[in-house]
Amino acid sequence: MALNKYMHPRNIYKTPPDFGKLSILYPEFAAISKSDVTGKIGIDFKDPHALRVLTKCLLKSDFNLEVDIPADRLVPTLPLRLNYILWIEDLMEAIQRKENIRGLDIGTGACAIYPLLAAVKNKWNFVGTESDTESFTKAEENVQKNSLQEFIKLTKNSTKSIISHLFTNDDKEQFDFCMCNPPFYSNLQELCESRSPARLPPKNGFTGSPQELITEGGELEFCRQIIRESKQYRDKILIFTTMVGHKYNLSVLLEDLKSEGITHTHTEFCQGRVTRWGLAWTYQQYDLYELVPPRGKARKKHKPTIFLLPELTSCEGSVETALNKMKGMLDILCIQHKILDKRGSNITLDIVAKSNTWSNQRRKRRLQNRTESDAKVPKLHTQQDMVLPNPINNQIDGESELEASDTSFNIDDNITNQSEINESKQDTSSVNSTNKDEPLVHAFLKLVKKDNILLELEFLDGCAGKEGLHQIAQYIKNNWK
Repeated sequence: MALNKYMHPRNIYKTPPDFGKLSILYPEFAAISKSDVTGKIGIDFKDPHALRVLTKCLLKSDFNLEVDIPADRLVPTLPLRLNYILWIEDLMEAIQRKENIRGLDIGTGACAIYPLLAAVKNKWNFVGTESDTESFTKAEENVQKNSLQEFIKLTKNSTKSIISHLFTNDDKEQFDFCMCNPPFYSNLQELCESRSPARLPPKNGFTGSPQELITEGGELEFCRQIIRESKQYRDKILIFTTMVGHKYNLSVLLEDLKSEGITHTHTEFCQGRVTRWGLAWTYQQYDLYELVPPRGKARKKHKPTIFLLPELTSCEGSVETALNKMKGMLDILCIQHKILDKRGSNITLDIVAKSNTWSNQRRKRRLQNRTESDAKVPKLHTQQDMVLPNPINNQIDGESELEASDTSFNIDDNITNQSEINESKQDTSSVNSTNKDEPLVHAFLKLVKKDNILLELEFLDGCAGKEGLHQIAQYIKNNWK
């Protein structure tokens, strides 16, 4: 889930699905799921069969779609597919297309996943093309199984063209957009060697057929062919889009479009450990870059802050004891927290601080001690300090003489206390968010049991920045014992 926070903001899978609920609703999912020692339900993501079952159950649970995914075909990753569709929604809204939207899915695959999702979600009309006979047949079955023939029409492509075959017989064909998930590789060797050894291993198992993954010239040549054909049919499709699997190919394609003066924009599709890219261009009078600009803030990799927690006599190296103590400290600071992952001796929490409760702790303790001291020690009043009874009305605002005299205080003490309070408020407000919805600090907090217990803090976002997280870390270190 490393990149989930960068998903499209409307993607329902920013919050991971409830596997426990799925195991109750669907016996098929219960059969492939398993429970760890903490009772958490999970699946083996490296098992292609488990991935197929998960995807089928999510499609049924979240979209009421019955989809059959063949064992020898690609299992569509729903967060990625949704990211793409949501970006298309943004593009359509930007050019003020809201009704009777018509899309073209190039290479729709056995699941026809894009037309199915867009039809049930947005009531968009779709034409899906497919060159592989088996995938085409299965796609037709999936459309019919969900009674979506009214919205989705599938066309077999027996030519070497990508778009041109659609317009040979019908000059009336018009589309608001096209979308495509092209084959990424030019041959099997490129597929096997595509992943850098420096990257983490893939979390998911491998699925897909050679027809879906390999094409002559690879992804770059395939996308370049779409661009070449788009020039001929610039009046047939308002916005051309494609997914790009390799960032270096995206850079080349952006340069191709720029050199020809074609208006374009792009985006990132982030999910799990995988990043893909979306590329869009048009020949119409739309400045796509201005209407739907690329991601405004560059995604940065945040290195976690790691330090060793001081030993506690009551802790005895127990990560559970450390977790309970950590929860108590976060509660004192009014920092929201929830457990994201709990595996063996590693526990990860998501923490959100809405206000600065950790600064000026010494000053706050001094003020508290002084207040408690003032409450215990009676004051000695001089004659000038005495509050004299009012002979006409011996009550002030409903208070008795005694109550009124007890409210007197030393002015110098009040000035000092008020000055410190103001300074404290000023220091706190200096990092307060101007946007009430934006937290001061949003981070991952991880307890790791090795020889001793380590605390890892990874900054995600927040207007207080990494400095705010460092202050929280300092508070934890200062108060751990």
